[in-house]
Amino acid sequence: MSRLKTPKELGYRFPAEWEPQAAIWFAWPVRRTLWPDCFDRVREQLAALYVLAARYQSVRVLCAAEEQPRLRALMAPDGKNTAGAAIELYDYQSDDVWIRDFGPLFLIHDRQRELCIADWRYNAWGNKFPEQQKDDRASAWIADQLGIRRFAFDQVLEGGAVESNGAGHILTTEVVVLNSTRNGATTAALVEQQLTTCLGADKVLWLDDGLVGDDTDGHIDNLARFFKDDGILIAVVADPEDANYLRLAENIRRLQEFRTPHGEPFASVQLPLPEPIMHEGEPLAASYLNFVVLNGAVLVPTYGQPKNDAAALETIGACFTGREIVGVDCSDIIKEGGALHCMSQHQPLV
Repeated sequence: MSRLKTPKELGYRFPAEWEPQAAIWFAWPVRRTLWPDCFDRVREQLAALYVLAARYQSVRVLCAAEEQPRLRALMAPDGKNTAGAAIELYDYQSDDVWIRDFGPLFLIHDRQRELCIADWRYNAWGNKFPEQQKDDRASAWIADQLGIRRFAFDQVLEGGAVESNGAGHILTTEVVVLNSTRNGATTAALVEQQLTTCLGADKVLWLDDGLVGDDTDGHIDNLARFFKDDGILIAVVADPEDANYLRLAENIRRLQEFRTPHGEPFASVQLPLPEPIMHEGEPLAASYLNFVVLNGAVLVPTYGQPKNDAAALETIGACFTGREIVGVDCSDIIKEGGALHCMSQHQPLV
């Protein structure tokens, strides 16, 4: 029996998020325990987020049929969908909202102009949370709905753990993808081989640790993001007494050693974290890097810190010229541990 070819061998690649998109995916929450002190308010905010994103491109939401009337009413209190036909609801009930992590990673074949889905196992960030089975099955369901090819991999990988520049480089963190709670004992060399062959990339760039209080252990989308194929935005804190100071300093040191295929250093822009945010006595992993790139905009999480929020919007805007930079208040959303990028998944345009 002949061996099945990998996405890389077949010519697929993992596109950058600033490349043209066909849609952005979300998942509608139904478990009140996710935000026990502000669940209704967060659902109103998410409905507004879907309408906001639909100004720029199609929006697709996993939302069970019985929940759809409620969501439609929240999106348009006057009974009309203010985004026209740009918001599509898919009859699927997820366990949680973090579709970046459990949803499909879309790969693109430039010559054949087609998509495929890389479907990795999902175990709720190292089996931290029991309700995950619906989320683990979501990628296969979406592939079936869209009628596109799916590559199923037995390894655990969350989408928020990997960041692509679309030109062969993947950013990730050791603290997540080498964590034994995902795939048992493994090595950086083995993981790099899996990521490059299964996501159609050439090289993995390794950062070290994540933010204090991050349920994911340290997803890259809170730490560093490509803003062009040879440019990286990276989180920083100025206070040596901050619990994140040494972690982020080490990541910055590693970034300075990264090289492009031409042997040049990556352009780097430092993006300060917001002031520490606590919830129920625990630190939250709040980061301005958890932004979403859309066709005509970048949606940036804000945290009720006017000076810091404004500075972050300005820094990100300078990296994404030509796109509208829109702040979205995530002061409540962050209480569940994530922000805008975590709760969305982009589908490239072919």
